[in-house]
Amino acid sequence: MRRSPRLIGTVALLILALVAVFVLAYQAWDAARSQRETAESTLYDYTKMAEWQLTKQAKDQLLTQVITSLFAPASQVNPAALEKTVISPFEFEDQARHVMGWCRCLSGVKYFFRYDWSDGTFRTTDTDLSDADLAWARDTMVAYARSIGPDTAGRRTADGRKVIAYGSAGLSGPFKNLAVVLTNDSYAMLFGERNAKPVLLVFAFAQEVEKGAPVVTYGYVTDPKPFLEPAFGNIRGGFGEPTSLLPPALIRSLPLDSILSISVATPTGAEVYRSPGWAPPWYVAQDTIEPSFGRMILRVSLNEDFANMLVVGGLPNSRLPMLVALFVIATGLLTVALLQLRRQQELARLRTEFVSGVSHELRTPLAQIRWFAELLHLGKLRTEEERERSAGIIDQEARRLTYLVENVLNFSRTEKGTNRISPTPCELDREIIEALELFAPLARARKMTVANALEAGVLLPVDRDALRQVLLNLLDNAAKYGPPGQTIVAGSSVAGRYARIWVQDEGPGIPNEDRHRVWEPYVRLNREVESATGGSGIGLSVVRELVTLHGGRVRAEGAPRGGARVVIELPLTAPGSSEAPRDSGDASSNVQLKAVP
Repeated sequence: MRRSPRLIGTVALLILALVAVFVLAYQAWDAARSQRETAESTLYDYTKMAEWQLTKQAKDQLLTQVITSLFAPASQVNPAALEKTVISPFEFEDQARHVMGWCRCLSGVKYFFRYDWSDGTFRTTDTDLSDADLAWARDTMVAYARSIGPDTAGRRTADGRKVIAYGSAGLSGPFKNLAVVLTNDSYAMLFGERNAKPVLLVFAFAQEVEKGAPVVTYGYVTDPKPFLEPAFGNIRGGFGEPTSLLPPALIRSLPLDSILSISVATPTGAEVYRSPGWAPPWYVAQDTIEPSFGRMILRVSLNEDFANMLVVGGLPNSRLPMLVALFVIATGLLTVALLQLRRQQELARLRTEFVSGVSHELRTPLAQIRWFAELLHLGKLRTEEERERSAGIIDQEARRLTYLVENVLNFSRTEKGTNRISPTPCELDREIIEALELFAPLARARKMTVANALEAGVLLPVDRDALRQVLLNLLDNAAKYGPPGQTIVAGSSVAGRYARIWVQDEGPGIPNEDRHRVWEPYVRLNREVESATGGSGIGLSVVRELVTLHGGRVRAEGAPRGGARVVIELPLTAPGSSEAPRDSGDASSNVQLKAVP
């Protein structure tokens, strides 16, 4: 089928419109993605800023707790008078708890200890401490001391254990009169694991000023969580005003716990602290701090609900679902438009074929009428018999022409929705016989026989003209597609509340898959299109419309002896009537096959 340039141009414009929609959708998605990436980068920078502030303040808070609890006993040590200046672990515990009375950070302490570097003695407040726990605390502390100062002297205790020696660097300036010195490296808190639970070792070295060697170490082993909670509670504002992890202009008066979540983990990943307002990780930043703080891992997570407040205009939502929906809708509209164009083109083709078929159908009777009318007008018919035969043919073709024109008019009214009927009570067998008599001359011209098998006495409300048009359409259809010399049978019977009318031929029949299509306008089977058989393609469409107006139904089926049988069923009473239908008993008992002359 040849496609017009206008159709090709329309399709091209529709495809171009779809491409434009796709490009615009992609650009909108890319802009939204870029905007979201920028917003997420900003939020991550805020999280890193909060993590940096947290690390700084956490070290200050924790170092304050460590120094406050250990400075007094460690600073009192005099290497020249150790027996008078050192205190027992029990005295150390009493002193530390008294000094730290403002803080509950020592509530989880398991035991306090003192380590004498001169002889390697390790004393604790837990007299039942196992050798393994004692060795772990001592060896961990000694290993840390070895890691921050050179082990050059190789001194050993009386039992053979090695003692750390820092050389003889000495001190000068304001520290030259000090007996011992405590620097930031002198304080440490190290994580470990005992009995499958994390523990925290906190201690301080008292170093001899002149020789730089450690003299005494005081410390304690504690549960990490109670020790860490006061420090991070101060940062969160649990004991006063919260510290500023983010600029005040950003957080305004909101509680810190509603904005940020804080967690602390050991180097092995065991979590030892989590803030009460902890939220699942979303924008997360973390840092591992120096060895003197046990290489603890500090993690800050930004609360997702607060993220929109940190970005001007809020965090942009993903536009992908909306853009996908828009593109799908545009694709759907294009598909519908293409289908409509295809349908329009198909309708144009069908209408062209319809006009061609109708023109052919009308031309045949007109040619016959003109030919025999001309013979009569010119007086070329010599006998009365020839003149009567010609007049009969003119009358026959005029009737056929009237039938064809009426068919087209009915179809036109159907298309416009203006078709109307006026039912009146009629004898069905009489109406069918009259239609057969009207059709008989056309059947004889095609060398076909018309017979009937009618049930007498059936009354039903119908529009007589509409019923005649239905019957003539069915008869013409049977004659058109049946073989020459066939017998066309029209019959009627009563089935329940309906009067059944059928017309059958001896043609090839209608395939099962096409029996629902033949009622559509312009539809002709492939074999009919390829053959020389004429037709407009509207006959059965008009039949269905007129039967439907009567409240009836139609169907196509196979005839008992081959060929096609078209059946229509009309209600025995008008729609809305309460009159009961006549009981016909066995409908087939009153039906007899009769030929129509």
